[in-house]
Amino acid sequence: MVKNRGIRYFPIGLFASVMGLAGVTMAVKHGETLYGWHHLSSTILLSLTTFLFIVNSCILIYRLFRYREDVKADFNHPVKLNFFAAISISMLLLATVFLDISNTISFILWGLGAILQITLTLVIMSKLIWTFSFQIEQFNPTWFIPIVGNIVVPLAGSVHVLADINWIFFSIGIVFSIIYSTIFFNRVFFQQPLPNKLLPTFFILMAPPAISFVSYVRLVGTVDTFAYILYGTAFFIGLLLLFQLKRFMQISFSITWWAFLFPSAAMTIATVQLYLDSGKGFYEGLFIIQLFGLIILSLYLLWKTVKLAINKSLCIKEN
Repeated sequence: MVKNRGIRYFPIGLFASVMGLAGVTMAVKHGETLYGWHHLSSTILLSLTTFLFIVNSCILIYRLFRYREDVKADFNHPVKLNFFAAISISMLLLATVFLDISNTISFILWGLGAILQITLTLVIMSKLIWTFSFQIEQFNPTWFIPIVGNIVVPLAGSVHVLADINWIFFSIGIVFSIIYSTIFFNRVFFQQPLPNKLLPTFFILMAPPAISFVSYVRLVGTVDTFAYILYGTAFFIGLLLLFQLKRFMQISFSITWWAFLFPSAAMTIATVQLYLDSGKGFYEGLFIIQLFGLIILSLYLLWKTVKLAINKSLCIKEN
């Protein structure tokens, strides 16, 4: 049994924790700025997120040299494959958080993240086109991750580069998110249900419209009709997911639970952005509720993940 655990089997899906905590950092920072609080909480969160990104990256690099075949197997897996894009998304989100701290660090992270993002999008989509072993029954919300990453690019990109470049990334993300959504609903309506382990990934459906709202507002500078459509779509998906909460709570904890966090953070950031633009108290109240829930969820996920590590159940070979 000892041979079936260790760094060799470190889950690539754990990069979703970096994505999620980076999103939480952004949401908390918005709250601190909005109410004039000290930026201590967001600084601690940023430090933790950066540390986790460095640790995950170092382990992945080590695995590439020491266990190349295992990493290659992850890249050929219909679920794990998509979490490689969580690396570029993490860099793009960290670039956004670092904007107010160091423009240079932000630009470097954004540049590397954007290059990696478009590369992974091209490679993964090419793989989906030409890998005939993938079946419709294997389609699941994790397949959205490489697409959503393109929508994240304008968050910091709107500061660093020409709008034209950001619009290209945004267009890729939003158009293919619509295509993927069509395929996904065909999958869940007319095929076998997703395995219990993948049920938390349903929350990924909220990410495309929520983060699209934030990026779109960054690009156009205001909340217009299209922005409201994006927010309304994300809001409905959030309600639909909350309606299924009992089902989600019945499954055992695994790394896939981190899929809850980033979409929830994206929705929270979208809400505070809408409040800042409209000044309506409804959105402020909603933001406070969402932020509180986000913090509780983050603490719970961290606690459960640490427990997995302590019990030596984090890095194990999957059947």
